[in-house]
Amino acid sequence: MRRNPIIVIMIVAFTLAVLVYARSQTPRSGGEAPPPKSQAAKQVALQKTITTQQRLNRYFHGDVVPKLKNCWGRVQGRGTIALKYSYVKGGSGKWMFDKLEVNQSTLPRGQDEFALRCMQDAVRGTSFPVDQTEANQNTFVLSWSWPVPFPANANELTSAMFAARSAGGAGTGGGCDGHGAQAKCFTCQGATSCIKVCVGYATCTLGATYCRSENSCASGGPFGVAGSGFIY
Repeated sequence: MRRNPIIVIMIVAFTLAVLVYARSQTPRSGGEAPPPKSQAAKQVALQKTITTQQRLNRYFHGDVVPKLKNCWGRVQGRGTIALKYSYVKGGSGKWMFDKLEVNQSTLPRGQDEFALRCMQDAVRGTSFPVDQTEANQNTFVLSWSWPVPFPANANELTSAMFAARSAGGAGTGGGCDGHGAQAKCFTCQGATSCIKVCVGYATCTLGATYCRSENSCASGGPFGVAGSGFIY
């Protein structure tokens, strides 16, 4: 019995269409990028960043700035200096200051070393409490950007920084503090991608099928927090 060629072609085409449709419905796996975060998830991440920066600034303004002001007033020129602070976990449940270095500076030549000495004297022997979310971490790295000199309205900026919420931070210059401080921390986005963030981890390691981030990290400044314009 001979089959009608047209019917055979129609059967083959129908079968192929069914197979293509079934394949398109199969869940994908592997190293594909995850879907973008929802607006609600971004807001939660931003609020966590802000509260962490405020917690660290309570430490800076409470324990460091009072000892820093006089020496900082003798730093010459105008600009900013980004300092990298390293802390280690002490037996008392606190992050203990360990070392300090210059990350970046726009100060006149030689003034970054003077500012570094001022900060070293002010931060020596200080500490701040370990948060429960940091219990499994061994070190905490801070990258804080300091203006020289301190702004004339420092008190107003400080009050605005502590009052800031996720609708937006103090300052209009963007970055991690509303004044242009750069993001120096990392976090994993999906299984195979590291991205820079204001508050996250100091290191990020990629493998063939994994992303691992370790050691607490925060970036910011003493007079502002991350605003709603910062991309996470």
